[in-house]
Parts: sequence; structure tokens; C-alpha cells
Amino acid sequence: MHLHKTMALTIIKNEIRSLLKIRKERVIPPPSGMPQFGSTIVWDKLKIQLRMTIDGEQWDWLTLKGWRVQDMRKNRRNYFKVPSKAVERLLLASQEEREDIYQRIVNYDYDKSRLS
Repeated sequence: MHLHKTMALTIIKNEIRSLLKIRKERVIPPPSGMPQFGSTIVWDKLKIQLRMTIDGEQWDWLTLKGWRVQDMRKNRRNYFKVPSKAVERLLLASQEEREDIYQRIVNYDYDKSRLS
């Protein structure tokens, strides 16, 4: 019962914040070290679950694009999950192909079912 009251209070607080427009603007944190296998990285409203290892050059490129490691246990924001096949194509692409694949990923019109 207590959990239900806590969830209801959180929903009410979120609605009040939205109505009063007192939400905090997202700030890009400084880049962190290279993420490990299984880490989640985020950019804007997109998230990627790293199911393969990346090298330093790939991580440097992604951080220049604004991607950051995110601990999802402490994050209440909703993100669109980038399909693992698209992530795999991006990470296996040559440097020449990478930008085109990246643009398709970030410009894709994600279905609301991918919001989590």
C-alpha cells in the first residue's frame, strides 16, 4: 500500500512540475571513461545498450556527438531504445559509412513502443 501512495505522489509531483514549467533542462555531463560491455549510453531521447565492445576511437567519436554513459538505476527519464541491429551496423561500419548510419539512427521516427 505504501508503494502505491509513493507512486501516486510521484505522478502528482511530475504533473505539477510540468504544469508550472519548472522542469530542469537536460545538461550534457562531461565525458566519462570508455563504457564496458553491457553499459547504457544516452543522447537526447535515445539510449543504446552496448551488447558488443567498442574501441577508444569509436567512443571518442560518440562522445563528440554528445553520447554519455548513463546509470539507468538512478535515471527516471524515458528514452527510445535504439535497435541492437542498428547499433551493430554502426559499430561495425567503416569510418566512411559511420556518419550515414548514425544520421539514420538519430533521425529515425521511433515508435512509442520503444520508449522506456
